[in-house]
Amino acid sequence: MKPLQHGARINHGSKMGKELFRTEDDEGHIIVSQRGNRRLLSFGSMLEQSCVLMDKPYYLIHEYTQMMLLGLLFVEPHRMSILGLGGGGLVHCLSHFYPQSTINVVEIRRAVIDIAYEWFDLPRLENIEIINDDAMHYMTHCKPASTDLIFSDLYQADGMSACQAQQDFIVACYHALSESGCLVLNFHHKPISGTLLMDTIESFFDIIIVYDSGGAPGEHNAILFCCKGRVAIHQPDMNAQAESLAKRLKMPLREHYRKLEYNIQRR
Repeated sequence: MKPLQHGARINHGSKMGKELFRTEDDEGHIIVSQRGNRRLLSFGSMLEQSCVLMDKPYYLIHEYTQMMLLGLLFVEPHRMSILGLGGGGLVHCLSHFYPQSTINVVEIRRAVIDIAYEWFDLPRLENIEIINDDAMHYMTHCKPASTDLIFSDLYQADGMSACQAQQDFIVACYHALSESGCLVLNFHHKPISGTLLMDTIESFFDIIIVYDSGGAPGEHNAILFCCKGRVAIHQPDMNAQAESLAKRLKMPLREHYRKLEYNIQRR
């Protein structure tokens, strides 16, 4: 079996499977297709926005989404925020394994929300709130210290949303996080040192931990874990926590954890 690709969005060319549903809104096409037991969401390109195992929706297929789960190591996730819904893979996973946590999900496209419920069995639970809003608008109006963990996965048909790389967005996320909170960012490539984006991240967050997959264009992403509190990766206690998390979620998180590296330590 061919291994899963690393990309921020996986490019399967013409192998998207059988089309089940198609619609269009002001932002463009939204397509649901099926490949075996995998339900896929795309926005009119050959890039998978989401891929969900319909018989086990809490298991994350794409490696980059598995990597994002390592943010759970760095903070007690009582209140979590997800920016960008897609087919709802992260929602399925987090609500399954963390049923006592509250989960706020922000999605700008109403049609994507409707499709996630109808075609991807998005959970309807009291601890999950789905908010139809622009992520920038939502974050800038959040109460300070109102969430512990933010997963930001904002993508459009052909790449990452510009919102995710804006200085104001990073600052808004910082203020919305609790005292020891963590912002998890999925970028299509590692931000360049010395740019306004990286300078902003470095000036606000105490610790930045990076996973950089490398790879060819379209198969490359970098996950940034931006922590307000100090954490110490690759130490005995943290290694044990990573092993425990991997066993709990039954995903290869120990292998992913070994690839993490400090990017910079502030203050």
